[in-house]
Amino acid sequence: MNASTSLDDLMEQSIRDFRKEPAFFRALLGATVYAHAPLNDSSEKLRLVMFKSPDDGELVVPVFTDKAKAEFAARGNVRTIPLTGRTLFEITRGAILMLNPNDARCTLYPEEISELLASGTIAPIQKDQFGENKARCYKLHKLPRPLTKALKKSLPDIRGVEVAYAAGLKWREANLPDGVVIALGGHPDRAEREVRAVLTALHRTIVAFDQPVDIVHFDCNGAKPNWIRNLGLKPVYRRRLGSPMPVSEFN
Repeated sequence: MNASTSLDDLMEQSIRDFRKEPAFFRALLGATVYAHAPLNDSSEKLRLVMFKSPDDGELVVPVFTDKAKAEFAARGNVRTIPLTGRTLFEITRGAILMLNPNDARCTLYPEEISELLASGTIAPIQKDQFGENKARCYKLHKLPRPLTKALKKSLPDIRGVEVAYAAGLKWREANLPDGVVIALGGHPDRAEREVRAVLTALHRTIVAFDQPVDIVHFDCNGAKPNWIRNLGLKPVYRRRLGSPMPVSEFN
């Protein structure tokens, strides 16, 4: 099995089972990956080709785990450039990267790439549909201080999150431990990115925490979720009017 096939296998495993993500991302840093550059470019700096994501229209840098995949996608219109994952992530800081866009694609946002370079991993994510029929939310007397501190430190820099609430969470399945649920009020078209950015920012705090933490998202311009209203929760964070938004040269 060659290196690219091994990386592809790890990627497929991580898509099927989020617990395999750390192994894939560790391998990705040291593996050779492939990007596209313009055919005729007189610039002394390496410039990479970008395209609009079919998911949300954001500009992304396509990255391929296999040279054959990269050249098939290039179709002779661009050059294929080999780089280590770490080098690519370093030189594209601030950009959104999409791995294997023509297959089971994986999008990496700038916050996640910075965390990957700093710690060698990214917060593993397990998606599920949150429903009040699955769990009961209850009012906490006090949100754990490390979590409060991490939220107030990270949320001002996460574009789009306007307000956040927190509550205790008791699952109806007896074998699942109690936890904490954080509700982010933002914009529906950026929901996944906002949730992933918060998970990335809170990852180290959550790992050291003695309870699981779930994050849900709601439209800040619509009605609050019923459980927030019923519990009479006050925000643990609200963006101040005129707070500066982070700016990137790529997005």
